[in-house]
Amino acid sequence: MSNALPETWSARCRCGAFTARMSSPPVLQLVCHCTDCRAVAGTPFSNFVFFRARDTEVTGAATKREFVADSGHTTVRECCAQCGDMLIDRTAGFPKVVGVVAERIDRPFTFTPMHHVWADSKLPAVEIPPGVAAHPRGAPA
Repeated sequence: MSNALPETWSARCRCGAFTARMSSPPVLQLVCHCTDCRAVAGTPFSNFVFFRARDTEVTGAATKREFVADSGHTTVRECCAQCGDMLIDRTAGFPKVVGVVAERIDRPFTFTPMHHVWADSKLPAVEIPPGVAAHPRGAPA
């Protein structure tokens, strides 16, 4: 069995109608604790994997929720128009990357967060593992 990374990654919503295909490796993996992520995902935090926008192709019908995040940047969350699963995060502050919900990426991908962001907003019961950088506010520059 080879330990080589795949040349492409794919992600899909629960029903499979909304997909993403990425042809380059992730550039950043993080856990976001902001209130917007909690509201859209319905979970205590969101796990995002960021890929180069130019190497990411998204297909299928989506609903889009646009808002100004606490960072001050316009953010668009794209969810499947059929099942409602959030799949994509696009933020004006990071125009060269596209965030993909980690749990939606097909195996053999393993989520390995490098950072926890908006840690000041995390729920009290959520613990940040030792050795993972925690940023009180947004993502590191």
